[in-house]
Amino acid sequence: MLKNMQGSAKEWNISFAGCGFLMAYYCGVYSCLFERAPFLLKGVKKICGASSGALMGAILACQMSPAKCCEYLLEMSREARKGTLGAVHPSFNLLKIVRNFLNRDLPDDAHLLANGRLFVSLTRVSDGTNVLVSEFDSKEDIIQALICSCFYPLYCGVIPPSYHGIRYVDGALSDNMPFSSLRNTITISPFSGESDISPYGNPFYFHDIYYNNVSIHINFINAHRVVIAFFPPEPEVLAEMCQNGYEDAFLFLKENELLKLTWPLSELTLIDELEKIPTSKKYISENKLRVTENSKNILPESIKKVFCKATMRENEKIRYPLSVKLVYCLMWCILPVEMAYIMLLRLVECAPEMSSYLLWMWQMLMRTIGQILKKAFSISYLCIQKYPTLP
Repeated sequence: MLKNMQGSAKEWNISFAGCGFLMAYYCGVYSCLFERAPFLLKGVKKICGASSGALMGAILACQMSPAKCCEYLLEMSREARKGTLGAVHPSFNLLKIVRNFLNRDLPDDAHLLANGRLFVSLTRVSDGTNVLVSEFDSKEDIIQALICSCFYPLYCGVIPPSYHGIRYVDGALSDNMPFSSLRNTITISPFSGESDISPYGNPFYFHDIYYNNVSIHINFINAHRVVIAFFPPEPEVLAEMCQNGYEDAFLFLKENELLKLTWPLSELTLIDELEKIPTSKKYISENKLRVTENSKNILPESIKKVFCKATMRENEKIRYPLSVKLVYCLMWCILPVEMAYIMLLRLVECAPEMSSYLLWMWQMLMRTIGQILKKAFSISYLCIQKYPTLP
């Protein structure tokens, strides 16, 4: 696709689908494009995304390193697995972790780098309409837009955040892949489907669904990926997903004749393995894509060190199995008290904005009642017109 784009169009776009903790796949894709096709990243006109795809778009727009992206993801997944109930434990505050990362690692001129280039997908709460934001006044402004795009109802909380005085939720709920219909847009998704860069999977009876502009094959592997999107696995699994993203991006560059070989041995062995499988029959089930030992080392050393460090840190927890079991049982016993305490802390944190929250909830309630009454009156009026003799 990109080869034709270069001949017919002067610009191209990149669009990332929202995917939660499957963002590890994007880390691999970004690392491959960063190393093998930097002209793609420099020449991209629009970088679009929803939810975690918007975070990946911000990382790309601000030219952050792929290793830093992996560190952020592993830090977030480690926090999600820390509590007794994992990511659904009240102590896990996803938006707070995201905000801390963006405040710490985004450059001070992030809004200047992203203006007119980064398109963040938001879903307006009042009417469910999709809104694309691409102009930012400051670093805090772009952070708040990303926070709104990542807010998944109930999973992240009850009261949605606001951007410029209007409340928004996850952009994936209205448009999960902005500008995907344009021919000059490179679509990227961690779910096997019809995206330009995505895992290869075998759909059952060749069926797929479109979730807000994202093609997703119907199979068990994608169902498992949906679970991983909300409940992150161990670093070893995330590292494998990162490797898969690198390989799929590598294959995309090769198919479009955009690849320049720099490591002959590792890249040639990977190409040999990829060429053995027809493009239309690359499955993840029985015919799983296999690579040689040399091609497995295709990930950059900086990223491999990040995952190795995270794996070693994870393994340090299993030194005293009996003690761990006792502590684990105790945690389950005190879980109700812990949840009540954390909910109380959340209420205290929200106290300064409680009046605005209550006002917003009252306005939403009145708007909903008004719409119901309007609908009821219109139905009554139609009935009277159709059946004038009825009492």
